[in-house]
This record gives sequence, C-alpha cells and structure tokens, in this order.
Amino acid sequence: MENQIHLDKRRSVKGRTLLAVAISLASAYSANALALSKLPGEFPHQETLCATDLVREALRAESANQALVQPSIDSIEVNGLVSWTRLGTETPLFQSGDTVTLKGTHFGAGVDIDFSKIMIGNTRILETDLRMFDQKLATEDQVNYETDEQVDEWPKNIISWSDNEIQFRVPDHVSTGPLIVQVQKRIGANESLINPGEAHNVIDAQTSRIMDDTFIHTCDVVSKLSDATASTPIAVDIDNPGFSELVRKGREIYWAYDYNIGVAHWVRNLDWKAIFDYRSKDPIAGGYVDPAKLFGAVKSVRGQVPDEAMDDVYFDQYPMPTPIPGFLTLAPAKFAGNTKDSGWVGYRSAEGNAPYSGAGEFIGFNCASCHGYQISYQGADGQDITKVFPGLPNPGWSMKWTVLQTITKKFKGIYEKEEGPAWAPGKSNVAKDMLIYHMPAGAGEHNMVRINGEGSHTDNDYQFSPIAIPNVTNYMAIRRSLSHTESYVGFEGSYIHSEEPDGAQGAMRKAPLEALTAYMTTLDESDDDLRQVGLYRWLRDNDRLTVQTETPLVTESYVEMIPQPAKRQWWGGYKKQPDLAVTKTRQVPALQEGQFLAQGWQEYPKVAAAVERGKEVFERDCGACHSDGLGANSNEKMVRLDEVGRFFTPTIYQKEVESVRATFLRDMYWTQSRGLLSDGHVRNMTDLVDPARCEEGSPLYNQYYTLHTPVRPEPGSADQPITAPDLNRKGDVFRVPKSKYLTKLDKGYKRNLFIERHKYFSEVEWDDNNYYWDYQKMRQQYGPDEMGTAGPIGMPATPHPWCAGSSAETADLVQFVMTL
Repeated sequence: MENQIHLDKRRSVKGRTLLAVAISLASAYSANALALSKLPGEFPHQETLCATDLVREALRAESANQALVQPSIDSIEVNGLVSWTRLGTETPLFQSGDTVTLKGTHFGAGVDIDFSKIMIGNTRILETDLRMFDQKLATEDQVNYETDEQVDEWPKNIISWSDNEIQFRVPDHVSTGPLIVQVQKRIGANESLINPGEAHNVIDAQTSRIMDDTFIHTCDVVSKLSDATASTPIAVDIDNPGFSELVRKGREIYWAYDYNIGVAHWVRNLDWKAIFDYRSKDPIAGGYVDPAKLFGAVKSVRGQVPDEAMDDVYFDQYPMPTPIPGFLTLAPAKFAGNTKDSGWVGYRSAEGNAPYSGAGEFIGFNCASCHGYQISYQGADGQDITKVFPGLPNPGWSMKWTVLQTITKKFKGIYEKEEGPAWAPGKSNVAKDMLIYHMPAGAGEHNMVRINGEGSHTDNDYQFSPIAIPNVTNYMAIRRSLSHTESYVGFEGSYIHSEEPDGAQGAMRKAPLEALTAYMTTLDESDDDLRQVGLYRWLRDNDRLTVQTETPLVTESYVEMIPQPAKRQWWGGYKKQPDLAVTKTRQVPALQEGQFLAQGWQEYPKVAAAVERGKEVFERDCGACHSDGLGANSNEKMVRLDEVGRFFTPTIYQKEVESVRATFLRDMYWTQSRGLLSDGHVRNMTDLVDPARCEEGSPLYNQYYTLHTPVRPEPGSADQPITAPDLNRKGDVFRVPKSKYLTKLDKGYKRNLFIERHKYFSEVEWDDNNYYWDYQKMRQQYGPDEMGTAGPIGMPATPHPWCAGSSAETADLVQFVMTL
C-alpha cells in the first residue's frame, strides 16, 4: 500500500510537471493561457469592504413605519389597455414580453426598499438584473474565479413600483396563473455577531467571486422582515407558445447535462467510469463498490425517468462554458458536444477536452443525482408505479463517491499534506476518507474535499458542516436562495457562478438558465399525488388510518425469509444454506394506497378534521416563520445563528450571512427521508415538533443532544433508508470510527489526525473505537475560532428551539404538515 502511495505521488508530480510544461509552451502562443496559471489575488472580504447604506436604510425604515395592509389590485392594464377591473368579469390575457401595469393600493415601496414579490403561477417576476461574468481557472491552484468582464445578463422584469402602481414585463418562461402580489416590510437589520452594535452586511452574491482590486463591490444588510401579506389571487390566461420548448430544453439541462463536472473530476483524478463499471475499491470497507448501496445512485430505467435522461442529447452550445483549458492548455476547451447515459440517473458522460489527456468522454453528475427520489407507490387505478421524482432530495445520496479509488486514481484532496486549522496549526499528512465516508446520507459538505490553503472560496476549514439536500419541487417563490440574502436572486441566481465543490463549473448563460428555470416551474406537477401517498403512509404507520377513514383491517398472508445457519461439511468446512420461507399472517388496512389516492384525504371527514386541528396549531406555533401568501410556507426570515442554532457547525454560507433562512415546506413525508433541518439531523417531523426535543434534560433531548451509548432508533419512516454503513441513525449520537495504526506513516494515523483536527469530535470513556460529535461542546464554544467573534455566540440548547405547545397536539400538527 505504501508503495502505491509513492507511485501515486510520482504520478501526481508527473501530472503537475506536464501541466507546468504545457503552460510554459502556451506562453509562446497565448498570454491568456499563462495568465490562468495562478490566482490573481484573493476573493473579496465582506468584513473589510462592506458598510451600511444609511440612506437606503432610512427609506426602508420610513416604509416600515407605514402600516402593513393587504395589497389590493383595482385594475390591470396590458400594453396600456385596461384588461381587468375589480368589478368586471373579464380574465386578463398575458403574453411573454407584455408590459403589465397593476393599479391599486398598499403595494408598498417595492422589491428593494420593501421585500416584495410578484408571482404568476409558479413563475416569480425577476426583481434584479442577473449578470454573468467570465469565469477562469487558475490551473496551478485548480481554483475557479471570475473577472469583471460581463459576458451575459438576464434583465429584471420589474420596471417600476410605487404604493399605488406596479409595472413589469411578463417573463418568457411564464405558463399559468394566478397573479399575486406579496409585500413584507424590512423592519431593521440583523445585528452583526462579529461587530456587535453594527448591522451585519454581506457582499453582493453576484459579484462575490470576482478577483479584481479595482472592481467596486456592493453590499446590503441582512434585513429583518415583517410578516407577509398578499393580494387576493387573480386568475389570468397565458398565451406563451414557446413555453413547451423552453421546458424541453430545461429538462435536457436538468437530466442530460453534466455541468462540466466530468472534466473537472477527471482533472482531479476521479474515475467515474471505474465506479460505474464496479471496478473502484472501497478504502474503508474493502472490496469493489456497488454505487446503489454506497452512495444512493439509481439505475436508469426507461419510463421511470424522462427520455432525456436515457437518450443521447447533443448540446450545440453547452449551457455553461467551462473555464478548464483544453489539451496541454493550447487546445481550446470543448463548448459543445454529445452527452450519454452512464446507466445511472443523473450521471452523464459528456464530450470534453481535458488538459492532460485531450479529447474524450467524461462522466459527471447533474441535478437529478441529488434531486431525484425513486419512489414506488400504488396509483389511483391500482397499478404499481415506480418513478424518479425530480426536485425531491435523494435520501441515499452521499459523498462516499469522493473516496473511491482504483490502482492509479484517487480523488485529489482526500489524501493530502495540508495545514491544520488555527486551533491545531501545522502542516501534516491527513486522510479524509474515514470522516467523509461517514458523512450523513442526504447531505453534502461544501469545504472538506478542498485543501486548506488552496486559495478557493471553499478551502477546507476543519468545520464539520453537512448541509441537507433541499426539496426544490416548489422553489420558485424563494428570493433568498440557499440561505443567502436576496442578492442571490432566487433559484435563477444559483447557477450564475456556481461553486466548484457544488459541482457546476462556469457561469450559465441567460438562455439556458431561463430554460432550466422554466422546467423548474413544472416540478410540482406530481405534488398532489406525493402528498396523498405520503399522508396515507404516515396515517398507516401511526395507527390513524383505519380510525380516521373508518375502514376495517383485514388479514393477509405473507412470506418471511428466515436465515439458516451454515451446514458443516464432512471435510470440516461450512456451506451456506438457503433462507427458509415461512408463511405468516398479519393485519393490514383494507383501504389500499391507490384507493386513498383516488379518493383524496379531503373526502374523509375525520382525516380532514384532524388536519384542520393541526392547521390551527401550525398557524399558532409555526406561522411566525412558515406562513406566506404564495404557498411556499416560508416568509424567508433570516434567523440569526445564536437564535436558531445547528447540530453540526454552520456552513460557510450560513456563516457569511450569520443566519439561517426559514425553510420552505413541501412534500414533507418524503423530504424527512433525508432528515430534517438544514443539517438533516432530525429523524422525522414528529421528533422535530415534539415538545420533549425542546426540553433540555428530557429523554428525547438527551437522546439527540448529549453524549451516551448509541440508542439506534428505528428509521424515521417506512421510506427512510438505512444507508451503508449502518453506524449512525438519525436522532442518536453521531460517531466516526477510530483507525488502528503502528506509526505516523500509516493511513490510520492520518485518518485519526484529520478527525481530531475538528474541534468538536470527542473521545468518550465507554467507547474506545469511535469519536463522538460533541454538540454541547460545540454550542458552548462556537464563534471565536470559526467566525472571529469576541466570544462564543451562544447557540440555543436545542437547534431550531421551536416545538409544539403540547405533546397532545403533536400528531395533529404533523398530520397537517404532511398535506403541505
């Protein structure tokens, strides 16, 4: 093994030497190629660049002092002609590009002074100009950055806004109504945790990756928001013949594009082809790897996914021009090409041009790998259906793919000599594979695979910060995307300069981004069925189904396979015996899933009554953050870290905004399969709202948030997967195995060192084999080392310390949430 390590080092040196020679050669032909060799500086630091715009804050305060009243639309003009009035019966007709004027009252001061939104169906009227900047790769540092050269833009749709008149352009990706205007007031700013007494400012997310000392960055405070109030929905007709073609192109981008990840991972020495050919080795468990079992990959099956996920798709222009140079950095990168199915959903092979090996096909992944949940259920016609639902988080996806290896290939960043954090300084060889291998499923981590000191925006920071994969089936109403402020400009802004740890490389151009956005507006098309099936399973598994639907139980037979002991052979060995089939009986509901789906929960009086009771509890206990007028079930309030807390340390983005945005709620039965809250640590919705979780010292609190021998609770639902390895269960202590070693040269020592450099993994007296995540230590100490605060910020005793008012209300509350 040590010989192999030395061999890999020689190959790595050879590769770097080849690239250095290539860059040297390129200098004779292209000054631009040479300019890419090293980072031109540092990413902008908001703490030194930002200051509060006092004039803007005064205008916001002036608006906030006016009463928040429901906006009322009195008339609608389309291209200057009145097409609707409050007292009329006509339905206005919108076409993409039309100029619409809304006249009425209480519209407020707009999208910047107030925090306002306009929705037409699932399409949000764009509030901010989206700018796309040229992205480069510093080839020596392998870090992406942007220049101040603007290469494209998506102009905003808002034209003007006053308290009694709004004017906007109808977007090209609109498809259906109704029209709604929502208004929230900005009622101040979150106080900075780093600079107490000052408002916390963040840099404009659109320009935060520009490296240019002459570029003028803008900033804004993290605004506190009032409750939301929305206009009465107005039905509108839409004439947009180009929408279906936009959706088709967007569907191709979602399912068939690799986001330039294939070449990027090839450059960093990851062999996806070997992984999917079952030729990659598992460095922790040993043996060859099954992608389905280890990191939740789903086999491509015709009919379970759109045709675009399985057919070859040719892009005459890749949506995101790659910043990675072509062969020897002399040849151009490939900006168009064919993509093919790898045999696995969300993992595509795309034509590219790699700097070391030249032209070829390289496997990367796309949206569907993480946001594609394979679900089987009984349809309303009684037929079984299996489908990969786009938008829903894949609860089995994990980062274990990063540690997989062949004889010649190991992903760069996993085994490195790197500097330790400020609290454990010194450059040492580390092995990250053990900790990454035990990263919770259904979550990613932004920093760990990068190297401390590379110079990227997401260098390894030795802060263990899993981030749960969000459900994006109903995402378009959100302005503060990914817990950023509104400068991120919602989903649309998520792809203008994606971070390389998140996969995507290069800024997506306006036309493909608009197509992808159009497709995203359609991802809720199966939500009604998903909610009905999810509620059925929740009622069934919580012994509420037969009582509330007033249907009986019936007896059914089933076969259970009982493992048999191995049989001793005459020569002393043992032969594995087949399982024994045993027929048993059990009581099951007579009401089948498909029948419930066909009828709908609303048609069962006792189900509807319980939902209504739960709604009252929800509005009382959850409405402060999870109510709005757009169906997102979030008013997007940014809750400061010392108020909301986290079980694992906050992510890089949560640290930047010093807060966590109130999440949107949709398809919660399925979303809970990956765990709840932003780090996914809560087992299910019942545990989340149980008052005992919020009661320090209760058995449930202790099970979640104190150190103890593992309890190993059952999965949070019948659909929550038990992922490999089955060491940690949600709702329990979180552990990572210790490794054995003889010398500091052993991989076991390097694994332990990497884990021990994380402040909040502790050793316990009752278990010599594992490190334990010490939540109590983290919440008491977090701040100075991680954020630069003067003292610990003082996280709450319970992450998300808001639960139901009483345990008697919990079941009805959860039942209501299952309908959202």
